[in-house]
Amino acid sequence: MHIMTRRRLVHLAAWLALPLVILAIVALWRPDVLRSSHVEIPRPTLTDQQARPAAWAQPLAPTFLFHALSPTLYRSALPSGGDIVALQENGIRTVINLHQQSDDPWLAVNDIRSVHMPLRGDRVTDAQVIAVLGAIREGEKRGGVLVHCKHGQNRTGLISAMYRIVYDGWSREQAMAEMVEGGFGPPQRMTDAIGYLNRVDVDAVKLAISKGECSTRILAWCRLKGE
Repeated sequence: MHIMTRRRLVHLAAWLALPLVILAIVALWRPDVLRSSHVEIPRPTLTDQQARPAAWAQPLAPTFLFHALSPTLYRSALPSGGDIVALQENGIRTVINLHQQSDDPWLAVNDIRSVHMPLRGDRVTDAQVIAVLGAIREGEKRGGVLVHCKHGQNRTGLISAMYRIVYDGWSREQAMAEMVEGGFGPPQRMTDAIGYLNRVDVDAVKLAISKGECSTRILAWCRLKGE
């Protein structure tokens, strides 16, 4: 009788633990699923009479939304071989591609290092943001760095805003204002980036970066891989 009772308790415990195991797996592989999907587009900070702030990314080539955030960091939409002159004139030595497709070989031919770090706008994680920011800082040691996705709006805007917050000391509100009002497109094209910025724990990201950690989460795939 006692043996049967113990067996039943073991089976019951196993069934009760199953949802927790499933939740842990989801948290490890898809931490974005556990996050809020809240998207609140910020109100405009500039009136029609106000000039574009000098600290915002400065436009260089409207054909592919090429902008300079600093002397070493640039952002754009997907560049092509015809844009090589603009890249070279601005001293770009590293191109970080957030688009799902890899860059064309014309970059390597022109001695530009290509780094492919594809993101999906609706499921960006803190670990991915930390990895891309790290790649930017590493690239800046060689010279100018260009970050781009396909349209230069959502994923590129997210990474640019997080760079502003983490390394330039901007507030969340300042970074989001530049992102949605900086001439990169309508905010409706940036809802994934806005959603991430609305909910990201900025202090946790900064702390993880300062400690050289790959994620803000204890349960993270990058930790298991030893990154």
